[in-house]
Amino acid sequence: MSLARNGNFLLLWAGQFVSQMGDRLAMVAFPWFVYESTGSALGTGAVFALYTLPYVLFGAFAGVVIDRFNKRAVMIAADIVRGGLMLLVPFAATRSLPAVYVLSFLVASASVFFDPCKLAILPDLVTKDRLLRANSLLATGENVTEIVGYALAGFILAYVSINTAFRIDALTFAVSAAAVLLMGYQAPVRAAAEQAAQSFWRELREGLSFLRHHHALLMNTLMVVAFVAGLGASYPLTFLLAVRVLNAGTQAFGVFEAVIGIGYLAGSLALATLATRVPKGLAMAIGWAAMGVSLILVAATGGVWQACIPFAVFGLANAVALIALDTWLQDVIPEHLRGRVFGARFTLTQGTYALSVLVGGALAGVFDVRALIIVAGVLMAIPGIAALFVRDIRDA
Repeated sequence: MSLARNGNFLLLWAGQFVSQMGDRLAMVAFPWFVYESTGSALGTGAVFALYTLPYVLFGAFAGVVIDRFNKRAVMIAADIVRGGLMLLVPFAATRSLPAVYVLSFLVASASVFFDPCKLAILPDLVTKDRLLRANSLLATGENVTEIVGYALAGFILAYVSINTAFRIDALTFAVSAAAVLLMGYQAPVRAAAEQAAQSFWRELREGLSFLRHHHALLMNTLMVVAFVAGLGASYPLTFLLAVRVLNAGTQAFGVFEAVIGIGYLAGSLALATLATRVPKGLAMAIGWAAMGVSLILVAATGGVWQACIPFAVFGLANAVALIALDTWLQDVIPEHLRGRVFGARFTLTQGTYALSVLVGGALAGVFDVRALIIVAGVLMAIPGIAALFVRDIRDA
């Protein structure tokens, strides 16, 4: 069945598109509220940290929950919880700033259950030959929400109110929950029966054991962690390149992010079109290597507009690598273990990303920014090159 006629996939795509539009509102509204209330850059940065911390703390636990229970029920519950928490934010904002921090953390914690579940359920909704294209279309929708959603968030915060932004986000979670509820998904009976009598720790160990003993999956995980170490550092370094090195202000940083977004959109659309002809393993390897090389070329440029070309390639390669990676994982990991393996990988990658963001920013106070960008690019390119020599990954 084509994706255009697959009602379950269309419901998932539409629900996610609406929900992610709301997410963009919240991701602007939370830090803006804190900054307006405190004027503190540190306090504002703490909001971003709170979006990452739950993945480190609860990723493995969420994976067990996803594998133990009906995936659709977990997604609906996560949406309802997030929507309810968002409705509380306008009330908390007028009474207690710490309460806003707590609500931000709780919303992100609920997302820890939803995000891996979305990846785990997709192979149950589409056939294997449509999986890469399905991931490409989901990524395309997400990218469009980044382009449109952030602009809409700025308009709402400037001309309407911050409380309206939170209420709209709550409504989008309700739309997502309704879309998931309408999907004709049936939980695999075999997986449910196998999990019923096991303890939490046994289930967790089972997922980690699969990750550790599956050679290609273990190698891929180590490569992704190394890659993310460079990727996380590149974010603050890109900002500092625009503001400090090129002396072009935050506008240049905005241009860089927009160009990366356009490149990502082009890459996801290309994969959606060419899905059946793209080897997943090769796409991963070349994508990682191309991102690293592009970042190295950014360090060699002398101006904003010259840097836009390698940044566009960076975004395109990011789409190719990430979509191919998700599809490969969905192919490799058995249905009854997807939640646990995805949860464990989220914990590793998000923890590494957060640490590398902090380290990248700290090192920029001591070393040359361009030199650090080159180091970050090398860290990202090495896993891509290495993947070309791991047959189980390269030939996937």
